This record gives sequence, structure tokens and C-alpha cells, in this order.
Amino acid sequence: MLDLESLFKEHLKIRMATTDKALSALNYKSLILGAGEPFGYFADDTFAPFKTNPHFAHWCPAVGPHHVIKYEPGKKPLLIYYSPDDFWHYHAPLGNPFWASCFEIIEVGNKDKIWELLGDTSFSVFLGNETKYAVVKNIKINCELLEARLNWYRRFKSDYEIECLSQANKLGAKAHLAAKDAFFNGDSEYQIHNKYLQAIECVDTYLPYTGIVALDKNSAILHYHGREKRRNGNVLLIDSGASFNNYGSDITRTYANKNCHPAFIELIKQTEDLQQDLCKKVKKGLYFPALHETCHKEIAKILENLGIISINGDYETALNEGLTKVFLPHGLGHKLGIQVHDIGGKQLDEQGNPAPINPPNVLYRSLRFVGTLENNVVVTIEPGIYFIQTLLNQYKEKNKYSENINWALVEKLMPYGGIRIEDDVVPLENSQRNLTREFLP
Repeated sequence: MLDLESLFKEHLKIRMATTDKALSALNYKSLILGAGEPFGYFADDTFAPFKTNPHFAHWCPAVGPHHVIKYEPGKKPLLIYYSPDDFWHYHAPLGNPFWASCFEIIEVGNKDKIWELLGDTSFSVFLGNETKYAVVKNIKINCELLEARLNWYRRFKSDYEIECLSQANKLGAKAHLAAKDAFFNGDSEYQIHNKYLQAIECVDTYLPYTGIVALDKNSAILHYHGREKRRNGNVLLIDSGASFNNYGSDITRTYANKNCHPAFIELIKQTEDLQQDLCKKVKKGLYFPALHETCHKEIAKILENLGIISINGDYETALNEGLTKVFLPHGLGHKLGIQVHDIGGKQLDEQGNPAPINPPNVLYRSLRFVGTLENNVVVTIEPGIYFIQTLLNQYKEKNKYSENINWALVEKLMPYGGIRIEDDVVPLENSQRNLTREFLP
């Protein structure tokens, strides 16, 4: 692992410089960021697992709710760290983390005291969900123009952020290998998921997102979150990551055992080959929707090569008529960072103007990122092929090109669900860094 302390110091310098620019543009004196407060369920006294405000997390890896950062240009950032003497709930002690020297830190045990210690808050702007405190102080709350600028700057990952994403991939790879072994051992979804967590000594709430562990037909449900106890599946699709200092990996693999239909096994192999080829095309200056379109043309070739569709090489028609989209309904990928579906994928500039609307073609409706790749704007690359009963039925009923689908073969492959392969990739000047393949074949 690289020196996180040195990397973080440089990361925070960048945060301060970009925030200076944003505050100056909008005539604010200081930025106040809240870690956030837990979300309570309606008509209940229980709370959802806490997730830190991503804007706060971009500045500080501190764990837990209610902390507040105040940054005023020309001054060292102030961190008011909430550390109550509480026997009802656990609060992580501050200790001496690698990032502590970058802040002026005050520890307090009372939430009201936090806001008293912020000092002059005139011409300040607050981003967070604990707005009741900011209202009393007459602070501008959640200014969209400022947030758009901060979102824009979050696109470009610092060396510290790349290292955190790399470590998240290292952890995720370790867990994926454990899950793979469990699948070939005949374990159930429930057992596979538990072995995934055990491999990295983690609980569900520490994962960057709710993982998908799907056997057979369940893998055709794109956001499947069940945990069936049926054993001895023929296909495993596992989409799950790991977290490191608030940054998450997003990794998907698909495996099949020897009992699977040979055509489906070959589909996995060819999807894997396609995914690796697409990853190698990632670099600065590439328009991401163009790569998405390339993916669909290659999917059409794979489907025709294996006799699932017949289009006589007319892949443009296959795309335009939605023939490939019925087998691949989601986008090729998305931006990745503190948030798994990271912000700014459809933002044109730092002022917050929207990127051009996706082309009207049905192919682009699900694409989360429509911009041009730039250095260190991390993306996922995740092609797939699925046999989704609902989409196939709709296409069969409504589209004249349904006769180009080999329905007999589709019926044989339907029980195996779907395939997805996903890596996390960093665009560079004329190449890329695949953070996932450094640890997971």
C-alpha cells in the first residue's frame, strides 16, 4: 500500500483549491459540511444503516454521524468531531488517524456544541441533511450551484482516491475468490454471501452497496437481492464490492459448472473476451456512449455466432431495432468513487449544465454516463447477456424482428439466467489501469 498520509495531504490541497474557486465564483465566505445524521424509518424508532454525506467523505474519512467540517479559504480546515459519552450507541473514537494532521480538530460530546464552535458563519453555505442547525444560524442550505461545482471536481480522482479504490478492489477480489470456491462447492446463495463477508471480515452494512449473489434464473434479475438456500446451482452471477476509506469497488463475475448448457458456457467465455477488449479501449478522450455502442455491436456478433439470433451481419439493424437491448438492457458502465454510481455522469460542466440528452435510440436510455473520458475519471465496464422472460415476451409480441431470434435455443438457455462481467478502470492519457484485474483474474 502507498503512503496514505502523504497522498491524503495532496488530496486535501486539491479539495481546498477547487473549493476556493467555487466559493469565490458564488461569493461565499466558507463551506460547512456535515457528516450527516441517521435516517429513521417512518413511524418507527429504528434507523437505516448510516452512510456518510459524500461531500463530507470527500474531505475526511472520519467514521460516524454528526461530525462537521468548516473550511474558509486561507485557513486550515476545522473538524468538529462528535464523540459523546454514550452507552446506548457505539461511536468510533478519534484516535490518531493518518489524516488528523490536516485538520484543526475539536472533539465534543454534544451536537448543539458543534455548531457553537463554528465561529463566524456569515456568508457560509452548508451541504448536508442536518439542516435544522444551519437554519438557526441563517446559513445558506444545500446550494445547488455550489454542489454542482463540487460534484464536477469529484469526477477527477486524486492519487489518494485511486489508491483507496485500488485497496477496495483488493478486498473485493479476495471475497470474490471465496465466493467462487463456495459456488463450485455447491453452496447456496445464502452460504456464498456469508463466505464472501467472512473472507474480508465484514458485515453487510459495511459493503458499498447491497451485493447480488444470484444462482441460475435469479441472475436474470438485474438487482436481485435474495439469498435463497437452495444448493447446487449451475450458474453464479455475483456483483459485489468492498469499501476502503469510504471508496467502494464494484466487481461482477459469472461462473458456470459442467452441468450448464454448452452454449451458455461459451457465452460466458465470449462475454469475458469482449469485456477485456472493451476495458483496453478505455483512455482519455473516448466518448463513452461510443464505447457503449461498440459493446452492443459486439454483443450482436456473439449472439449470431452462437445461433441465438440471425441477422446476417446487419448489426446496425440489430442495434436500431432493439434486438441487442433485449439481451443487454443496462448501460455499459458508470462512474465510480465515493458513491458506487458516482455523481456527474450527465453533467456537462462545473456550472451544472446538463450534458446533451442521450440520443433518441432505444440503445442509450439506460446509460448513466454520457460524457468523454478524462484522466482519472474512474468508470466501470460491465457488458452482459441475459435471458429475461419479461423483455423477451414483450419483444416477441411487438417487434417484427422477433423472428430473428432462435426461440428454441432461448428456451433452453432461459433457466441459466444471465451473464455480467465487470471491472473498475482508470482512464489514462493513452492507456488505462484496470484496478480489478490487478487482483482478480
